[in-house]
Amino acid sequence: MTSLPHSPSASLLDEIALALDATSLVLANWYHLAIKLGVPRKKCWNFERRSTQSPTNELFQYLEATRPQMPLKELRETLHELERMDLLDYLDQQSLEGNVQLVIKESKH
Repeated sequence: MTSLPHSPSASLLDEIALALDATSLVLANWYHLAIKLGVPRKKCWNFERRSTQSPTNELFQYLEATRPQMPLKELRETLHELERMDLLDYLDQQSLEGNVQLVIKESKH
């Protein structure tokens, strides 16, 4: 019996977004992640222009729309390539198992 894919909660992606939104001369940010995932530079510029929302959240929404079957594993691999061990450690602490897709799933309060 195969398990159905499930999505991480919005709060998990919000935590990742907080870390990736920060500008650093040392750590890769949301822009580096977007480029590694093949997002066009012009689209990245649009994410940054919208000052009312997190550019990382804009990126996640774009990925959800353009690559709805993107596995969280691909995000993990890209974060590893970018040497964002802090975020990989955070994801490890979340105990995500199985076939997880990077689709924003609103948490219910």
